[in-house]
Amino acid sequence: MTVNEKVNILMVDDQPGKLLTYEAILAELGENLIKAASAREALEVLLRTDIAVVLMDVSMPDLDGFELAGLIRQHPRFQKTAIIFISGVHLSTEDTINGYRRGAVDYISVPVIPEVLRARIGVFVELHRKTRMLERLNNDLERRVEERTEELRQSEDQFRTLANSIPQLAWMAQADGTAFWYSQRWCDFSGVSMPVLLATGWAFLCHPDHADRVAGGLGSAVVAAQPWEDTFPLRSRDGEYRWFLCRAVPIVDSQGKVARWFGTATDVTAQIAAEEHIHLLNRQLELRVAELETIMRVLPVGVAISADASSANATMNPAFRAIFGTNGIRHLNGSGPADGVEKSLTEHAHLPFLFMNDVIHAGRPVMDAEMQLQGSDGLEKYVLASASPVIEPSGNVRGAVGVFFDVSHRKRLENTLRERAELLELASEGIMVRDMQGVIRYWNSGAESCYGWRREDVHGQDVHALLQTVFPVSRDELNSILLREGSWRGKLSQRTSSGHEVVVDSHMVLDRETGSILEINRDITRELRAEEALRQAEKLAAMGRMAGIIAHEINNPLEAITNAFYLLRNHPSLDDQAKYYADMAEQELQRASHITRQTLSFYRESKQPVPVSLPEVIESVLELQQRGLQSSGIDLQKQYRSGGVIYAHPVELRQVFLNLIGNAVQAMPGGGTLRIRISEATDGLTGRRGIFLSVIDTGVGIDPENAEKLFQPFFSTKSTKGTGLGLWISKGIVQKYEGRIAFRSQYYKGRQATCFRVFLPAETTHSSAKSGGKPAADSVAVKVS
Repeated sequence: MTVNEKVNILMVDDQPGKLLTYEAILAELGENLIKAASAREALEVLLRTDIAVVLMDVSMPDLDGFELAGLIRQHPRFQKTAIIFISGVHLSTEDTINGYRRGAVDYISVPVIPEVLRARIGVFVELHRKTRMLERLNNDLERRVEERTEELRQSEDQFRTLANSIPQLAWMAQADGTAFWYSQRWCDFSGVSMPVLLATGWAFLCHPDHADRVAGGLGSAVVAAQPWEDTFPLRSRDGEYRWFLCRAVPIVDSQGKVARWFGTATDVTAQIAAEEHIHLLNRQLELRVAELETIMRVLPVGVAISADASSANATMNPAFRAIFGTNGIRHLNGSGPADGVEKSLTEHAHLPFLFMNDVIHAGRPVMDAEMQLQGSDGLEKYVLASASPVIEPSGNVRGAVGVFFDVSHRKRLENTLRERAELLELASEGIMVRDMQGVIRYWNSGAESCYGWRREDVHGQDVHALLQTVFPVSRDELNSILLREGSWRGKLSQRTSSGHEVVVDSHMVLDRETGSILEINRDITRELRAEEALRQAEKLAAMGRMAGIIAHEINNPLEAITNAFYLLRNHPSLDDQAKYYADMAEQELQRASHITRQTLSFYRESKQPVPVSLPEVIESVLELQQRGLQSSGIDLQKQYRSGGVIYAHPVELRQVFLNLIGNAVQAMPGGGTLRIRISEATDGLTGRRGIFLSVIDTGVGIDPENAEKLFQPFFSTKSTKGTGLGLWISKGIVQKYEGRIAFRSQYYKGRQATCFRVFLPAETTHSSAKSGGKPAADSVAVKVS
């Protein structure tokens, strides 16, 4: 019940008029007024309502006031309820005493004075209200006391559970420092039972070297009522002393006096060991920093360390300052390295910081970036820069570390070497650098042209395994010669990328400092073939001269024999059969004589150009190729539309057409068609009149990739069977007569056809034949195929 809460007043009287009077008088109290017209009705109201004051008439018909008061007082709920009697008759002293015995607290006589009635009723109303408020407060207090008591009990249980569960050793002591409680961990750590601990305390576990100091410090703290803290070793159950950080704090009551002490002991053995290790590491770090500073001072490489993400504060070593001309620690006032640069910095000093800022913003390393500066001496300066961001564990970029190499000298050397390498690239010889094992380190363009392999394909490979080198001595012996003498020179047989064999004149020089070998190889395959061709030509020339001599010597007796057969043919002693055999012998003798004359004319050259009939030259060549034509089954077709007479050396022309017709016959080993055409026409290129001679075969043809090299010396499509000089010599002879030779090879009507066409100007005269061109062997025709 609150102060403003209304209370219930029960008015009991059998006369309604009185009840209305009482209600009018008590209405000013502002309480709940309940009326009852009989004792029965009054009891019913009391049973269901909390009544503060009962105002009743003494005289009532069914039960009088005394009897009703007695009934009310018998109920436990209403023993304290205030009952006031109102009587219209004068009550005797005995009635008054009887009323008080029955539970009345006051009497009011009629006539009722309103103020008196309200005052007396108001007193008991307030008394009831205060009583109910006190009862409620008391109940609340009892409930709160019970709740607090339960909380304290639970808190005590929680505290003990918590104290036993924490890793520290916990204890509580009285105000004088006498311990009365230890956590279970004390027993687990020390191996001492709880009763012993309570009886002796924990001081006996302290190391003897620290016992007095610890006891004195704790005693002083208890006297001063101040918190206490100390670090000292305690003995464990296995006899080992472990370091503990011990603390104790006073717990004061509401009056500020120490009620008890609470203390903990934390095992800090590992922490102390870690601190000692950290101290050792710090000392080592200081030494390393000192070493690093020393290294930074003597390091020939420029190093800059940015302490922030904008390179506003950077530390540089002397080499860095020497490269860029900076001094000390660089401080910037701006947002980037281009702002606020100190006056002591050179015009190029901001470049490395711009580079480091780019690395910081990119958040990733940048390696081997090249900077180009202008040195104080006016020379170009080249710096190779690398930088990496310094990233915090959170992922933020804190700064960067930059390393800068002055590569100006190396750059100049590289330029010099590049110039020399360019010169090496211009060399036609194959130049390579390798080690003793043959591993290729350098391969110039001459080597690419000579062997057909690109440098990126051969780098790192064994050169002699790649080229299938055949040495004149063993490879180990060659290496021994290089190690002993420093160089070697000789001929090597090697293979190109296409499998062709080449012979090179090789010169090897050993660099003893690097162990590298410079090898220069010159392809002499064509030279060797030329030498062999010249030897063959000399042999053929000698054979030709001998054949001429033999033909000349045979010709004289042949003439005598011819004359003898002429006389014998008409001799009368011969019968028909003998004449037949004589005629046959004379015919064979004439053929032998013809061959002799042909041989003499073929190898006997005049010193001056003479009129030469091209059809006659062709016929003489075809006679020599007759066996090849017949054995290969070649169909010969001739078209002579002109007499084709020019001034020339017959032997040279026979050599030209012997090469062309011989090549055509060799191109058709399985048969085919050979067409030879001679006609007069005008050359479309020069506009000159002359004679065209065409040699057409249906053989294997000429591959397009060989077309440009066909007239080059020593080039042959017949592998090792040809010298590669025939067409080259033929072209030189034709050009000597101011003519030209060309060829064409293509498919025609499902077959391959190759045509060699020779043009010789009609105005070729004695004087023109003497000048220009490359002379062939003067009087000896060499058949080269």
